[in-house]
Amino acid sequence: MQGLEEVRSGVMDILRGRFSQTVFDLWFGDLKLVSLDPKEAIFEINSDFKQNIIRNKYTAILSEAVADVIGFRVEVNVVSSQRRDGFSLPRFSLPLKSELPPDKREPKEEPEVDIGPDIESKKVFEQYTFENFIVGESNKFAHAACIAVARSPATSYNPLFIYGQSGLGKTHLLYAITNEIKSTMPDVRIVYKKGDEFTNELIRSIQSGSMQSFRDKYRNADVLLIDDIQFIAGRESTQEEFFHTFNALHDAEKQIILTSDRPPRDIKTLEDRLRTRFEWGLIADIQPPSLELRTAIILKKAENLGITIPEDAVVYLSQKLKDNIRTIEGAIKKIAAITLLTGTPITLDMCRTAVSSMISGDRSETVLIDRIFEAVSAHYGVPIEEIRGKKRNDTIAKARHMCIYIIRQMTSLSLSDIGKLFNNRDHTTVIASTRYIKGQIESVPGAESEVNDLIGKIKEDD
Repeated sequence: MQGLEEVRSGVMDILRGRFSQTVFDLWFGDLKLVSLDPKEAIFEINSDFKQNIIRNKYTAILSEAVADVIGFRVEVNVVSSQRRDGFSLPRFSLPLKSELPPDKREPKEEPEVDIGPDIESKKVFEQYTFENFIVGESNKFAHAACIAVARSPATSYNPLFIYGQSGLGKTHLLYAITNEIKSTMPDVRIVYKKGDEFTNELIRSIQSGSMQSFRDKYRNADVLLIDDIQFIAGRESTQEEFFHTFNALHDAEKQIILTSDRPPRDIKTLEDRLRTRFEWGLIADIQPPSLELRTAIILKKAENLGITIPEDAVVYLSQKLKDNIRTIEGAIKKIAAITLLTGTPITLDMCRTAVSSMISGDRSETVLIDRIFEAVSAHYGVPIEEIRGKKRNDTIAKARHMCIYIIRQMTSLSLSDIGKLFNNRDHTTVIASTRYIKGQIESVPGAESEVNDLIGKIKEDD
């Protein structure tokens, strides 16, 4: 049952980070994972009372933790060892590692390390390093900037602001910075927080009258890393406190590293004084991975998990898993788990089935293209026939450029095929429209948010 225990251990680590030690010990300390298969995880607790509490209050959190560890969602059930609630436990269980061939054994989990218990007890996974961050055209600038900051904090770029969509590796880079600094400068005091955690901690400090302790922790840090800083926007007291924290650290020549899902200029309700400070140093973006980078990630993740994915399946996965690196990781974990748990050989059909629920736009490209036209038409108030046609004015042209750009981003159509959708225009029109929108993103405040919001709406409705 060693495999089950390793999964349980990972779940428990996540739950410890979500709850106080008292709450964790009370409700989860005796929780055991007794069965796991590709569809269901069954936990056992030692009393009916605890079973009812976990079922009623914590099932969703427990499900999220299991998904984080194994890489995909399964149904989670909790049974009581007092009576099993009429529930019969299945015989299936994970095989022992020693019973598996070498290429089927689970990868060794790396230990966690504290970031500096005197400053912050937040944990960072040691396995996230610069060496195992897969670099491509879409992220090499951000990667290089992070290495420069990690090797020489507060002397290269301060602050360093990294932005990009969720799941592209921003948190990996923050962990890599932390691990690099800890290995080379162990006495450096590091604080790592999520933006919403900073806000919640501030509220608790105000309520408990412990603001001085809060300020001492953050303003005495040598390196401050805030993940998802956009969550402080619109919160007046949080922005006020972070403004003074930023100033104190910057004036003391301490390193500040921030991440967001958008550049500072596009964070709505962010105070101008913070926006300008976020732009003082270096801003680096991470774009969705290219086909070549997605292929490299798939091969590397498969190698790390000790599995071999056939070439035709790699091609399929790299073409379909376009959204982000996190989705790719989850897909490879799921494929590895299925072959480990069921012994199913890894084939193209197996991979196609395994990731079917993860592929955005599982409907045909024709339907997706129609949805793009509908969304752009509604957004600009321009009829679809005018977007497709020859008529031109500023609004129609902008809608047409946007539609061409999004189709280029979200489908695998060639330039000439896209041109045919717009009254048989040639490929040069598609190239020109794509360049126009890219130029707008780079030079016009709010343009990138407009594009991302439209794509997000299309994905939601798809």
